[in-house]
Amino acid sequence: MPSRQGPSRVTQGPSRGAQGVSPTYSPQTTTYSPQPLQHRVIEDLRWASLLSERPSCIPASRPKGAKAAGLRFEKALSRHLSGSLHGKWFEFEDRNGHGYCQTDIIYVFHTPITPYAVIIEVKYTLVPGAHTKLQHLYLPIVSAALRMPSVGVVAVKNLDPRFRRGRIYTDLPSAVQAACTNSFPSLIQWSGQALLPSQQSAKPLAQSQSRRIKAA
Repeated sequence: MPSRQGPSRVTQGPSRGAQGVSPTYSPQTTTYSPQPLQHRVIEDLRWASLLSERPSCIPASRPKGAKAAGLRFEKALSRHLSGSLHGKWFEFEDRNGHGYCQTDIIYVFHTPITPYAVIIEVKYTLVPGAHTKLQHLYLPIVSAALRMPSVGVVAVKNLDPRFRRGRIYTDLPSAVQAACTNSFPSLIQWSGQALLPSQQSAKPLAQSQSRRIKAA
C-alpha cells in the first residue's frame, strides 16, 4: 500500500532508558531507485516493545483515493494469511531518540528449525524504498520487541517496470527462503493466489504463535 509517512507511521518523542539491543543485519545495496522514499534508519537500537493499541499522541488517519485502495489490498492480504497480525504499533528508542512505528502485516512462519516473524510491507504498486524501509527500520525493531528472528517481504499487486529488479515470488515459503538466504527482503506479487502450500494445516500454528505475541 502507499507509504504512510509522517506522524501516523513513524514518530519521534522523548527518550527512555535502555532495555536491550536488536540483532545485527548485514547491509545490502538495493537497486530499486536512486531516489527512495525517506524513512528513519535505526542506529544502535536500545529497546523496542509491541504496543496493544495506537499511541494516544498519534491521530487516526482516514485514507482516501489511492491510499484507501492500498489499505483495502493490505487488509485483504492480512485476511488471506490467517492468524497474521495487522497494523501493529511498536515503541522504540535508538541513538536518534524515542519513536513509534506501525507495521503492515506480521506473519509467524514456522520452519523445522525455528519460527520467523515475517514482516510484510504491502504496496498496491511497487515503489522505491520499500525494501530498505523493512531492512533498516522494521526488521531490527520487530526482532528486538518479539525476541525472535525476522525477515522482510514486500508484497505488491502491481509492478512498476522502472523499479522491477531480481526475482518475483508468488508464494510465501519461497519468498521467506530467499529473504533468509540473501539477508535482504524479497518481493511477492499477490493477485489472490494461495501463498502457502497448505494454509489449512498452517492455521493452528500461526494462530497459536500470534496469540503468544499478542499476550507479550
